Amino acid sequence: MTPAQAFYFDSVDSTNEAAKRLIHDHRIHSPAYVVAREQTAGRGQRGRLWLSPRDAGIYLTVVDFPDSTAAPAPHDFTLGAAHACVEALRQCAGVDVFIKPINDLYVGRRKLGGILTEVVMEGDFIRALLTGIGINVRIAPRPLPRDAAEPISLQELIPPAQFAYFDGRHLVTEIVRRVLSSNAVVARGDVSQVQREWERHRLPDAASVDLRT
Repeated sequence: MTPAQAFYFDSVDSTNEAAKRLIHDHRIHSPAYVVAREQTAGRGQRGRLWLSPRDAGIYLTVVDFPDSTAAPAPHDFTLGAAHACVEALRQCAGVDVFIKPINDLYVGRRKLGGILTEVVMEGDFIRALLTGIGINVRIAPRPLPRDAAEPISLQELIPPAQFAYFDGRHLVTEIVRRVLSSNAVVARGDVSQVQREWERHRLPDAASVDLRT
């Protein structure tokens, strides 16, 4: 796999929006990823706020240009990205993470991260696929609405002696590698494979969902 372009920012509104600007300015022309130390207007699904305190999390967007003769549903790419994040977190952080349908990363009943997939369309085809990923790394104030899930961070899950040597950059590159690989599977039409892997990592007590939509 060709190494992805990397773009690092101190502060952005959101890494997805930064990626869109880079694509518009023709600075991104192949698989890439955008990382920021903080987001001032981070977003989750359905426009929900994603709090992004400075240096307290991974704020990442993976940009891909899937080679597909059709336009797979963004939903299917989200399933693959969720599975990719679970596998990367288990490998790099040793954390037992599960997926709450369809795009949230949970440990127990607390939320560790989330995924927001967006597409830039060109006619009936996907010109670019943006996979926004937020993961709480360090303990930080994250005031949320009363009905929101309580957040949790890797700092609370990894023993202090190990967390002192935790390498967030390695986790980022592993997530990017796995997301791009999953995108390729979806683009060639092997959606059932992605759905099986997603289902395998679904939060045990989470309600079932129709993965065909």
